Amino acid sequence: MVTRLPGFDALALKALLGADTHVYELSHAMAPSMPVYHQHIPFSLALHRRHGDPHPAPREDGSSFANEVIVTSGHAGTHIDALGHFSRHGCLHGGVAVADVETRDGYRELDVADIPPILQPMVMLDVAAARGVPCLQPREEITIADLEAAMRHGGVDIRRGDAVFVRTGWAQHWSDSETFIGRRGGMPGPAESGTRWLIAQGATLVGSDTPGFECLPTPGVSVHAILLVDEGIHIIENLNLEGMSAARRHRGFLVVLPLRLTGSTGSPIRPIVLA
Repeated sequence: MVTRLPGFDALALKALLGADTHVYELSHAMAPSMPVYHQHIPFSLALHRRHGDPHPAPREDGSSFANEVIVTSGHAGTHIDALGHFSRHGCLHGGVAVADVETRDGYRELDVADIPPILQPMVMLDVAAARGVPCLQPREEITIADLEAAMRHGGVDIRRGDAVFVRTGWAQHWSDSETFIGRRGGMPGPAESGTRWLIAQGATLVGSDTPGFECLPTPGVSVHAILLVDEGIHIIENLNLEGMSAARRHRGFLVVLPLRLTGSTGSPIRPIVLA
């Protein structure tokens, strides 16, 4: 198992739990109408069996069952990127050659099944609020100065081992798919300098409320390649950070359980934060 994520921090969790602790939902509900980045297949859900279908017939007590078929990319909705999601010059993180681990059924290494349960301290850098705007603009780069201003705004710093989530306000476009996925000018996010700064501060997991984390179109080096290939740092995208922002909660304890999808480069998740 290859991961930079820390193990369960019981002392940090105990310190956080108190009378005023709240649970914040950081995911968007998954539905066929939700925006999905255009390079991934759309999400769909259809009933495979309905209550009252003739086969099998209802049981003697009148009960019946229904079930569904779900078709989705591992990168639909709020999701986490596995290290196998990106390569550079034919190699994944740690110099693993794509040709050695890529199969018809997915990846033998660096897949989502390699990601352990995530239980760690997190910090939210509310860049939009620090700027005094509801939402950043398409293709707007988040600079080191923006990240530092967001720390001052929230009265927080980044501690080594933290998950760091960046709020741009982009979730307000969730119901406008074309804007949300960047087809109306791109999307905001950090570029190379801001990303390397987050790494230098000790972030072991990063995420944002956009579907691409980084400033897109990418103004230079791929941020995904820096994080996933060079540093072995997972990325969470399409976060819903509006509740924490409204409550002005900038630090908490993160709980994420990626699905154990063998071979997959990503997994839909339902992250929560205790804060």
